[in-house]
Amino acid sequence: MAKIRTINLKGHVAGGASIEFLRAEVPETHRLPFALIRYSLQGVEQEYGLRLDLDKRVFIDHFEDEEKEKTIESAAPKIVEFLGSILYSS
Repeated sequence: MAKIRTINLKGHVAGGASIEFLRAEVPETHRLPFALIRYSLQGVEQEYGLRLDLDKRVFIDHFEDEEKEKTIESAAPKIVEFLGSILYSS
């Protein structure tokens, strides 16, 4: 089983529309172009995360709520940039 690296997003990537981005989970041993983004809605962490395509800089998962969808669309490139600064800085 692949090891997972967890990267804290709190305070690094702004949310909105009652969404807070908590942490990213990325495979530690394989450089897959995907991350699982854990988030909360109105302060409650959700059971499932949002899948983020790091190459395309977009979320694979979507919200029906337009305001939430706009929030994750604008946050995706910022999350990718932040993760890149952490993962590839060494």
